[in-house]
Formats: sequence, structure tokens, C-alpha cells
Amino acid sequence: MAQGSRSGGFLPPLATVPPFWSQPEGGLGEPPEPLLLARPVGLAAQRLDAAIEMQLRALGREPASPGLSSQLADVLLALPAYHQLMGKALSQIPGAARPFPPLRVLHLLTGERGCQVAGQLDEALKGSGLRDHLRSRCQEERELLPGLLGLLGGVSDSASSGLGLGGAGALWGQDWTLLWAACAQSLDLSLGPWRDHRAAAQQLSQALGQASLPQECEKELASLCRNLFHQSLIWNWDQGFCQALGSAGEDQSSRPSSSHTTELLQQLFPPLLDALQQPRSGLLLCQPPDPAPLALGLCTLQTTLLWFLGRTQQHLAAWAPDSFLLLIQKDLPPLLHEAAALSRLASEESLSLEVEQQLGLEIQKLTTQIQLLPEESLSLFFQECHKQATQGFELYMPRGRYWRHRLSPELPSIPSEYAGLVVRTVLEPVLQGLQGLPPQAQAPALGQALTAILGAWLDHILRHGIRFSLQGALQLRQDFGVVRELLEEEQWGLSQELRQSLLTLNIFQRLDGALLCLFQQPLPKPEVHRRPPCCCICNEVQTMELPSSSLNSLENLEPPLRPGAPPAQTAQLLSTLWGGGPSPEAYLVGNQQAWLALRQHQRPRWHLPFLSCLGTGPES
Repeated sequence: MAQGSRSGGFLPPLATVPPFWSQPEGGLGEPPEPLLLARPVGLAAQRLDAAIEMQLRALGREPASPGLSSQLADVLLALPAYHQLMGKALSQIPGAARPFPPLRVLHLLTGERGCQVAGQLDEALKGSGLRDHLRSRCQEERELLPGLLGLLGGVSDSASSGLGLGGAGALWGQDWTLLWAACAQSLDLSLGPWRDHRAAAQQLSQALGQASLPQECEKELASLCRNLFHQSLIWNWDQGFCQALGSAGEDQSSRPSSSHTTELLQQLFPPLLDALQQPRSGLLLCQPPDPAPLALGLCTLQTTLLWFLGRTQQHLAAWAPDSFLLLIQKDLPPLLHEAAALSRLASEESLSLEVEQQLGLEIQKLTTQIQLLPEESLSLFFQECHKQATQGFELYMPRGRYWRHRLSPELPSIPSEYAGLVVRTVLEPVLQGLQGLPPQAQAPALGQALTAILGAWLDHILRHGIRFSLQGALQLRQDFGVVRELLEEEQWGLSQELRQSLLTLNIFQRLDGALLCLFQQPLPKPEVHRRPPCCCICNEVQTMELPSSSLNSLENLEPPLRPGAPPAQTAQLLSTLWGGGPSPEAYLVGNQQAWLALRQHQRPRWHLPFLSCLGTGPES
């Protein structure tokens, strides 16, 4: 009291503080007795709810017998009193307990019986006699159902409106559906990931075809088979996808053959295609149709596309054309076929859900990108071949006087060293990678490689402005022949038809056109002897006329020159470089003026006959 007086007298004496139960709730001033009585009633209702549910589950595990029906009847007769007590409890404490309509009772009973059936089916799947077990179980269920449904029908009639199911006829179908749905869920858990769901589905499906079961039972067990089959497909895909990711990770750290990873990726598609072709299962009543196969298909396509792009870039960056061509020409076509099949199934009109339709559109887009992989990969391959050849010619192809020697009766008979070095360095790995493939698979890659190598060769000459005498042009023609010689080697196993088709490529026409321009060089001819003491034969320049001709690739460019032939005969023989055919202008490329400018055809400004005796060496 002294403390209270010092603080201003705001704290009343303890004896004057009213107890908490006398405080009005919500300002209504209600007495505490109804609330105090409602709490024990609510707790009692919760206890009764749990006890009744436990009792119904226990009865669901009991075998069918007359005593089971009487025990179930006793429990069901107690439900009206429970519902009255629950109504009083819910008026004070919402959610204190739940009612027991016939549907809930049926769920509890069939759930336990379904677990028992699943256990028995699991044992039968491990051994034999599955068909006989299904027959006996269906017969027991048919004997049990009339009494059970009669009891539940009485509860439904006595219950308030909204709690029933529409009579015993509706309960009959609900019982079979709920029973085998619970059986399927329990059997799925019993099998687990370590059991073969596919084998179990096949055994169960075979037993269904032989057991002659009731229609309701066959329908639900068929749904169970489809569900088990679907589960097996998903498990197989998941395992295969993990293996493919592991193999792809190993590929990134080394350069082994990619065929193993390709096989693992290819094995992912059949389970998905089978799952999409299966009819939808109506087994799980509370779940919508599962879009998992489409989602997994999209994931498979994304992984395949990214892995192939990464591997092609890795092979080309390391200049491993053999591994690259094996990947594109051998490993990719089967995956293209599987991707096309998946896209067809994903575009069907049976996709009802919006998420499925979106997944189907994404699958079609990715399939289009995968179908373009061969073309895009060959384009990258062409660029890398051109790059490798360009680097080789920059390093090894000579320039200057090497190509400006005077015409000699002894014509070039062997190619230059640089030609064999560069061409074989770039083209031999390509030929190695194409060994064993059919000609239709070899032609595109070889065509790109030859076009890139020869194109880089011509570009290198034009870029550096290398000038050629007629002797140099003949040597260049001999160098170009390295390509054909390499293609004709027996170790590569190229067919005659393939070699002939390769020689008709546009790049060979460009090659022939360039040589045609370089061969338009002035030729030496005998000069009149002005004085006998001259130590040599002086030559005068004449221009070789272009005949009407066709080059017909490199093999027809072999000039019939012979050592020791006089200059006049040399000029006449050079004029037969090309046989009869269309006009040579057909072989001249668009930049023919650039090639004509590379000829060393200009004679000295002052031409004194007596100075010709001083020419003792090749032109500079």
C-alpha cells in the first residue's frame, strides 16, 4: 500500500482485482459456464473421432466373416450420437472434429483392405499363382460388399442431407474404385525403386487376361498396370539421364569417342515415346493427367542439343575432324530420328492441359534446331578447314622467284613439298574420319573440305599477288594434282563414283579457270640467226591464242610437252592443253582479271636482239 501511495495510488489492493473468468468476452458480459463446458466437449469429440477412425481401420484389416458385419454395425450405430455431440462442440470450437459420412467410412475401410490386397499381390508377384489369387480376392470382395453396402446405405439414409452417396448402387462402384486405388498406392510403395515395375505390370496384365475378373476389377487393375508401366518408364529415364550426364562430364575432360554418350542419350527416348503412347490412367482420382513425359522429353532434347554443340566445337577447336565426323555422320542421325518421333507425339491434339500444349510447342522448336545440326555443323567444319588450310599456306607456300622461272623443256613432274604438306595435314584426318561410312555420308563432308582447302589456296595466291610464269603455272597445276592423288589412294576406300562426283564441284571449275588465265602466257619461238658466233638461240615472244576448249577438271590439264622439244613445237603442243568442248570462258571465274594480272607476260621495253645472248639463267 505504501508503494501504491508513492506511485500515485493507481494500483488497487490485490483483494479487489476480479478474477479473469469474470471478465466479459467481446464486451457481451456472458457467464463463463458455457465456454468451460464446451472445451471438454470438444476434447471428447476429438477423442471420439480418433477412436472411431482407429476402429474402422481395424475392421478394414479383419477378414470377411459374420462377426465383422456385426462389429461394423455396432460402430455405425454409434455414429448418430457422435454427430450430435460433434454439433455441440463445433458450435463453440470450429474444427474440433469431423463427421463420418459414408464416403469417409468407405475410404477408411477400403484403404485398409487395399493395403492387404497389395501385400498379397506383392507376394504373388514374387512367386506364382497370381491369376488364382486375383480370382479368390475378387470373389471375397463380392461376398463382403452386399452386407457392407447395406450398412452404409442405412447410415446414408439416416444422415443429414449432403452426407450420403446416392444409395447402394453408387457405393458399389465407389468401393471398387477406392479399393484398387489404395491397392495401387500401397503396391507402388511395396515395389519401391529397387523392384522392376515393368515386369510387375507385365505379370499383372497377363493375369488379367486369363482370370476373367469382374468388369470393375479389370478396369481398375488395368489402370494399375498402366500406372506401374509408367512408373517403370520414369525410373528408367531417370537412371539413364544420370548416366548420360556422367558420361558427358567425362567427355569434357578428355577426348574419347562420343559414341557411348550418344548411345545413352538415344536410350532416353524410347521410354518417353512409350509413355506418351500409353492411354491416360484414371487411377489417381485426385491428380490431373501427368505432364511428366513431355517435361522429361523437353529436358532430353535440351541436353542433347547443348551436348552436341559443345562436342562439335571442342572437336573443331582441337582440329580432330575424325572425331567430329564420327559424331555428325554416325552418332547424330539416330538421335534426329528419335527427336522427330517425339515431336510428332508432342504435336498431337490429345494434349488437353495448357502446360502440355506449351511443352509441346517447346519440343517442336528444339526439334527444329536439332534437325539443323548437320547443316550448321558442316558450316562450322568448312570454316575450320579453311582456317587450317590458310594457316598452312601462309607458313609453307613459297613466293617470288619460285613461280617465275622460264619455260623449260623439262616440265614439272612432281608437286612442290608445301602442297603435299598442307593438303595432307588438313585432308588426311578428314578421310580417316570418313572411313567405313557409306558414300552418301562421305560426300557432304568431303565436298566441304575440298572446297575449303582449294578455296583457301586460291585466296592465298590472290591475297599475296603471287606472279606466275608459264613454268610456274605448270608447277602450280602439278601442285593442285596432290588433291586428286590423295583421293585416289586405296587406303581411304573411296568409290570411283564418289571421286568423279567430287571432281565436278564448283571449286574445281574455279581452279581450272585460274589455271586457264595463268596459261595465257607468251611463248618463246626460234629467232633468225644474225651471226654464226652466237652461243645461244635467241627467242622472240609470241602470244598463245585461246582455243575453243573445255578443261574438264585437273586430269585434262596434263600438257603433252616433251623434254628437248623445239620452241615452235612447244607452242603448238601447249595449244592442245584443252580438248574440244565449250568455250573456255565458261571456266573463267568472276575475278579472272585478278588472275590475268598475275601472269608474268611483259617483255622488256627495249628489246635488242644481241642482248638475248646474255640471258643465262631463269627470270627473276
